Amino acid sequence: MIIEVEQLMAEQDLFGDVPAPAARPRESRKARPPAFPPQHTWFFALRPAVADAARLDAFAEKLMTSHGVTGKRVGAERLHITLELVGHDSDERVVEAACRAADAVRFPSIDARFDAAVTFSAPSGPFVLLAGEGLNGVRELRTALGCAMAEQGFTPQRSYEPHMTLGYDPRHRVERISLDPIGFQIAEFVLVKSHIGLSRHEVLRVWPLNG
Repeated sequence: MIIEVEQLMAEQDLFGDVPAPAARPRESRKARPPAFPPQHTWFFALRPAVADAARLDAFAEKLMTSHGVTGKRVGAERLHITLELVGHDSDERVVEAACRAADAVRFPSIDARFDAAVTFSAPSGPFVLLAGEGLNGVRELRTALGCAMAEQGFTPQRSYEPHMTLGYDPRHRVERISLDPIGFQIAEFVLVKSHIGLSRHEVLRVWPLNG
């Protein structure tokens, strides 16, 4: 479930006007695999509004059934497009720096239009929606955010394939298929704290796209 954590927003050093620290955090910003399985992951994402999420969820159910994808589906409340990873089990200074980067982004609202689906090669068998030109706005927003994060000492990932994961099925993989375009309007991006293994996302902060 999604939990809006308003009580966390009372922490001014994390969610208010944040002064730059005297020194940048020492923690690596490259999101290297941790020595032990992480408990939490922080990332920036685009999420559909409630009505759009319900529509995409119904579409996902039909699409997965029609192509024999029978694994675990992603709940409507967790459907999203990842923009950029902040880190695993990151300390407060790293999250604060990520928030400062997001504060610097100025970008207009955009559309996301998917026109294809495929199973990615990861062992878990993620079945995803993706697109070419229909996600160019997402790519441009991600570039703007990545540049702002680089100014705060992060090292953004070099490769990026915007997509929305619908479910996981490691036993049945689907080659890329074309779809009639489906998507949603994007008016904001968010910082998410994912509780790994609990199917739970917390939305920590929201940035409107009105640049």
